[in-house]
Amino acid sequence: MTQFNHNALRAVSALVFAGALAAAPALLAQGSDDLWEVTSRMEMPGMALSVPAQVVKLCVVKNGKDDEYIPRKNDCKIVDSKRTGNKYTYKMACGGPEPATMEGEVLWGTGAYEGKMRMTMTKTNESMQMTYSGQRIGSCAANKK
Repeated sequence: MTQFNHNALRAVSALVFAGALAAAPALLAQGSDDLWEVTSRMEMPGMALSVPAQVVKLCVVKNGKDDEYIPRKNDCKIVDSKRTGNKYTYKMACGGPEPATMEGEVLWGTGAYEGKMRMTMTKTNESMQMTYSGQRIGSCAANKK
């Protein structure tokens, strides 16, 4: 496996697991906010290696901002976004030891959403695709910021 592949897998794991860790404390109590189950899948073009789907639970403040539903690491920031009807498009930049840029979109439905993003590693210009979907599964008490 090349150095990129190791780094890419590390970045993917950090991206997915950061969402799970950030959401965990908020799931301790029932409340009036929305509990979502989010499934994400990574694809790396040209690689035979398959990354298993990751499933996390995410507690979001009732009527939360669109970007709160996007899987990401803590050092990632939305740099551009637009909402038109049920479609939300965004660009994101991530720092850290494996900096990356992302472009993606989310399509909203009733109690559910689907999204996709393309991540490009800044140092190597290699790219990966992520698809994700969320389903509202109950209520929770989100950490208020």
